[in-house]
Amino acid sequence: MEQRQAVVFPRRDGVFAPARVKALGDALQQHQDRVRKLQWTIVAIYLFLLITPACLPEADPRAGVFDSLACFAEALFWGVWWPGVILSMLIFGQFWCGLLCPDGTITEFASRRGRGLKVPAWMRRPALPLLLFCLITFYEHLIDAFHSASMTLLLVGGVSLFSLITGLIYGRGKRVWCRFLCPGASIFSLLSRCAVLHFRVDRAKWDAAPRPVPRAVDCPPLLDVRRLKSNEKCNMCGRCSGHRQAVALSWRWPGEEIAALEPGEAREWEAVGIVFALIGLLYAVAHWHGSFWHLWILAALRQWAGDAALWHAEASRWLFLQGGEPGNLIGALAALLSIVGAMLALGALVGAGLLTAAHGQKKLACALAYALIPLAGIGLALGAMEYSLSILARNGVNAWNILPWLRLVGTLTGLCWSVSIARRLLRRWDRRARVHALALPLFAALAGLLAVAYQFAPTPT
Repeated sequence: MEQRQAVVFPRRDGVFAPARVKALGDALQQHQDRVRKLQWTIVAIYLFLLITPACLPEADPRAGVFDSLACFAEALFWGVWWPGVILSMLIFGQFWCGLLCPDGTITEFASRRGRGLKVPAWMRRPALPLLLFCLITFYEHLIDAFHSASMTLLLVGGVSLFSLITGLIYGRGKRVWCRFLCPGASIFSLLSRCAVLHFRVDRAKWDAAPRPVPRAVDCPPLLDVRRLKSNEKCNMCGRCSGHRQAVALSWRWPGEEIAALEPGEAREWEAVGIVFALIGLLYAVAHWHGSFWHLWILAALRQWAGDAALWHAEASRWLFLQGGEPGNLIGALAALLSIVGAMLALGALVGAGLLTAAHGQKKLACALAYALIPLAGIGLALGAMEYSLSILARNGVNAWNILPWLRLVGTLTGLCWSVSIARRLLRRWDRRARVHALALPLFAALAGLLAVAYQFAPTPT
């Protein structure tokens, strides 16, 4: 991928002037002690809201946000934190990961005191975090983790525990968990490619730095900063800012990194992840529960299972389903089957549409999959915001009337953003290989159908 110049806005003296943005990156590098204090404050709040509600009596699901600590923690985790993180990744990059994420702080702290073993080959498999994300997403909807403090502790706390263990075994002061294993990072790395901020490396200045050169950058996710061209793994911690006078926080056009993809840089496994996980799976978990197909599968399972021994209470307890009743197991399996079916169906349709738009060129179809990230990311954020609206409704604030407008603004923004990236991408690729004249109209039609699916998705209950 060729190095892009930072975006220069007309107003050079404003709040968003390039010089001020560069100064922000330098400030992060110069005040790492304050950043660490902020990080441990976040860790303390996180652990308190994660552990304490699970130790208290189970709250009434219909209780208001401020009626119990568990309800307040649920609202904060799933109603505020998750939508906010998604949008911040899509717009600004992975600042959350480098500056605020408690798991990142915990794993780095542990790795400075752990065994410091070398990262094994199996852990370096690039698709592993995405696979873990899919498995965790399936399980969290199987056990309905959102509405239970104990299930949230099991799932979210389990991820934090594994980040701690990873730090104790591997790394020598680095964030091996964040680079190779973090399930959320698999989605965050895709979303952050659209961000308007990145740490730009001027390779000429780097190589021309006067001697003696500064010591190597302490990069937590083990990146080769000298060759850094992508936001996909950069945690935006700011520790490299100003190094050799060649690294600076800079603006870029939204989606510029995707529009600049070269034919060899579009990875097939990432394209599959975009189509089946970022679009198919996350659409299914946000909108499929309670839909016609989910209810149909639930009825069919109940009719088929009857009183069969397969659905006994022990199986429910083994899966950590609340209540340990046969009906819980059937309902959970119905939800799981409907989610898997929706994921495969929607992913297959989108994949076929991309191949059609690319006129059968697999590499081009993979590249066009990246262009769908803005629309898919906004769709994911909309699903998270809709859960926030359901929390407000539980507390007597009925804000469902804004949902159609929220969806309309979001889907139109994502549609225009994705089509704009695809247009620039196709223009670049046409210089090397002839691109079919219908590629952009077909892609726009596919993105439009996906936007309609987000706009008219079933309303969560």
